[in-house]
Amino acid sequence: MFVRPLAVTALVTASVSLAAPAAHAGAADPKARAAADARALASATFRAHWTLDEVSGTTAFDSSANGNDGTSFHVTRDGSGYTFNGVDSRVIVPSSPSLNPGAANFSFGVTVVMDAPPSPVGETYDVLRKGLVTNKGGDYKFEVKNVKGKAVARCVVKSIRADGTKVLAAIQGTTTLADGKPHTVTCKKTSTSITLRVDSLADRTKTFAGGLGSMSNGADLALGAKAENTAQTGFDWYQGVISDAWVQ
Repeated sequence: MFVRPLAVTALVTASVSLAAPAAHAGAADPKARAAADARALASATFRAHWTLDEVSGTTAFDSSANGNDGTSFHVTRDGSGYTFNGVDSRVIVPSSPSLNPGAANFSFGVTVVMDAPPSPVGETYDVLRKGLVTNKGGDYKFEVKNVKGKAVARCVVKSIRADGTKVLAAIQGTTTLADGKPHTVTCKKTSTSITLRVDSLADRTKTFAGGLGSMSNGADLALGAKAENTAQTGFDWYQGVISDAWVQ
């Protein structure tokens, strides 16, 4: 059974922290789970936090105060994460105001375990995504891309400036995630930059001279794939484990 790593949550300041939320210790124990939830909520304010430690049912519960519960499809649950089969597994979370940060700084991320990169080279897995690049109000996503055989992390945010200009900001890592080990990936968007953090590696940041704008759309958020009803643009099904996911 996969044992989720302990990720330490930093205190929230005026700017959004890149630290991952605290994961549950002993998720199968209700008392331990409740205590872990209390610690997480006491140390940080999440727009949504899916600990993915359920063992039955189809609800992916949001432990934040915003009620962003999701519905899972064709995932395997063992109390320490959801296993996505790369074919038809995903979690769909209805759109809500708390998942649309507007012009505010925000971050989003996951803890994943995977054994192989998407195939072929150039292919991607959608791991956490809200909206499509075609959405008028912008979109954000964390995806895994096959770059020369490596499964690299990639953060993407499309935002709209006050003058209506669309800005597509993207940044990707250099190390592979496909080694069978847990990796925590955090993407952060500010008014001027986008940042990627993988585990304890140094941040990778791109800054935009004209600044970044607002992101808000009516699309559902999805874990493990896109959220739309048809595969007209491709679902980019993720294959592997997600043991924690959040928007902050």
